[in-house]
Amino acid sequence: MNVERAKLSLQESESEVGGNAPIVGIYLVGAGVVGTAILQAHLDAGVSVWLADHDEDAIRNAVQRVSFLGADWNVSSVQKISTSMSAIQFCNRGVPQPCQQTLIIESIVEKLDVKQAFFRDVERVFGDDALLCTNTSTLPIGRIAESVEHAGRFSGMHFFMPVAERPAVELIVGSETQPATTEACVSHVQRLGKEPLVVGDGPGFVVNRLLSLYLNEAMLLLCRGVPAARIEATALVYGMPISPLELIDWIGAPTMFDAGRVFWQAFPDRIDPAPMLVAMIKSKRLGRAVSKGMYDYHDGQRDSELSAQVVEFSERYCRQKIEFSDRQLMEIMTIPMWIEAALALRSGVVDSYELFDLAMQGGLGFDSSEPWHAFFDSMGSSAILAAMEEWSALTKSMNAPRELCQLLAENSPTDAMVAYGGGSTR
Repeated sequence: MNVERAKLSLQESESEVGGNAPIVGIYLVGAGVVGTAILQAHLDAGVSVWLADHDEDAIRNAVQRVSFLGADWNVSSVQKISTSMSAIQFCNRGVPQPCQQTLIIESIVEKLDVKQAFFRDVERVFGDDALLCTNTSTLPIGRIAESVEHAGRFSGMHFFMPVAERPAVELIVGSETQPATTEACVSHVQRLGKEPLVVGDGPGFVVNRLLSLYLNEAMLLLCRGVPAARIEATALVYGMPISPLELIDWIGAPTMFDAGRVFWQAFPDRIDPAPMLVAMIKSKRLGRAVSKGMYDYHDGQRDSELSAQVVEFSERYCRQKIEFSDRQLMEIMTIPMWIEAALALRSGVVDSYELFDLAMQGGLGFDSSEPWHAFFDSMGSSAILAAMEEWSALTKSMNAPRELCQLLAENSPTDAMVAYGGGSTR
């Protein structure tokens, strides 16, 4: 950690909110891998912030993992801010940053009851004027907001992993979220130098709704005998920055499991959950955070080969080995995302297909000379229809509604998506 310009005082303090610790400010709650990455994004932008957690050791560990560059930082001692939480302040002394309203950004375990209990407590501690944001990747905002008195001040603020490499943040507007809350969240995301993607509420929102199928399909392909190297090569040709198997390690197997469960509960006809993920969790292969996931990691660097234990899991859960051509592999990995985008557009989570381009590029790092939707136009409607017919019996994610198939038979993929979503073709 670069601490040459940061004065650190990490001894314990018993001060409470209302005492020495100011109530007004930006509070990041959760000092795990994701919370620490969000903290680093604030430090990189020169934004003063508090980091809070129920575990004071987790807070101290987070301080040791971040870097301080280009600013004169002061880091406070650990302070009690409620009966259940402690916090530490990162103050950029070189940039006056008056804050007139408290903003809470939560990054704790992806479980509905835990988040609901947390926000009940936070609202009591920080008062009625605080803006409350959850970094949930899949849980409906409306369900979490059921636990608070002022749902108009509640919204989603979803950062993508790895945070430093993803320029977008998904802002989820619940049915009761007030416009002023969304405006404040948009301003905060822009202050971090990132692009806000404002979307509606619903399981998986936009990015993870598409991503859940893509990652699950990668695991199913692994269990059908497709080598990890071929899966990675296909992803890179598609335009993704890393292998979907490596991305699972970034996200973490427990979060991936929770997200997949939410997706399956909402859309059981769209996904066959990969059973090997449970085996990984039981074997403590939880991802990069513990240096063991799909791959092993040494000093943060991924091994070139898939873990031998994960290979054993893929063989254990193999139902049928299939020889896929490069074209077939690309179709199975990508077309489910196009189908899901059409379904999301129809549901009203987004109101324009262009937002999918921004979500894929800013949230998932999709890198291509053409927008994401153009990939499917280049694939062609007839090829997509043929692939869905060929593989719909193999995997649920390749099944599309009849109306969408009919539109696809008469239009380009983008025009079919727009028409199915309730718009008009170009």
